[in-house]
Amino acid sequence: MLRLLASLGLMAATVFAMDRLLAPEIGATLLASSDRFMAIYRPETAADVVVVGNSRADNHFPPSILRPMTCGEPLNIGMGGAPTTVNALLWQDYLERHAPPRLLIVEPTSLVDPPTDLADVPLLAHYSPRVDDFLRRTHGDLWTSQRLFHLLAFNNNQTIRMLVGRVRPAREDRTLDGAVGPEQRAHVARLPEEAMPDLPANWEALDTIIRAARDHGTRVAVVVTPYLPAYAAKVGNFDAFFAELKRRLPADVAFIDARRALTSDDHFADPLHMNDAGVRALFAALEPELRQLGTCPVDAIAHLDASGATAR
Repeated sequence: MLRLLASLGLMAATVFAMDRLLAPEIGATLLASSDRFMAIYRPETAADVVVVGNSRADNHFPPSILRPMTCGEPLNIGMGGAPTTVNALLWQDYLERHAPPRLLIVEPTSLVDPPTDLADVPLLAHYSPRVDDFLRRTHGDLWTSQRLFHLLAFNNNQTIRMLVGRVRPAREDRTLDGAVGPEQRAHVARLPEEAMPDLPANWEALDTIIRAARDHGTRVAVVVTPYLPAYAAKVGNFDAFFAELKRRLPADVAFIDARRALTSDDHFADPLHMNDAGVRALFAALEPELRQLGTCPVDAIAHLDASGATAR
């Protein structure tokens, strides 16, 4: 029995030691990858324009378009499925480690995502005390597991994607292909009416994002990108929700409401996301106005005269 206990103890000690040795090495390897979230934690990162939000931010603001339009270097840290609470963590982590950008673009529809959803953020707890604390407060069991075994932070698809990216970097733009077809149209037509939820934790997080930007001298633009028109018609409080958003914003925050800027189904990959053609059509239409929000010479915010799009 004593030999068995000794063997088990030795095995446990070996596993613990390997965990503590390997986790920092994997963390350092991923930090050197080209992944955009790792850019938050690399000291050499310098962005003139930062984009935050959920997948609609991720897929709707390609760096190749933002770069010439804003006359600066962009960093898009929109994260699929991430609520505004998580957006605030990433934005604060960025400001803590780098010079503030000239412009922050917020795609605000992460306001409707459940505020304790984690999306892809658990891995980032390895690099961020702020993310680690969020994990502790919202998902204590997961936090405890990652504290006991540090390698569990890397037990996800992100790790594989980043390691592959060391060999074959992912394309810079993350716009979507494809277009809404008959099946998706029929699915949307069958949807019952829904409502965008009022989630106080997300509203508070948006206030935190804007306040941190203003405290650092960063200009803020809240840009609501288009929805598939048939889907928008199913959201009972579609106009009321975004009217409330606009009401809550400080007067010096630019508000661009482009929810209805595109009307053709051919410009959408699904009800919530434009495809690449839609993104390019949107930016072509808004370029004269959006250029003024970046680092380009003329410093003014124009009103968008197109139907369904306004700027403040």
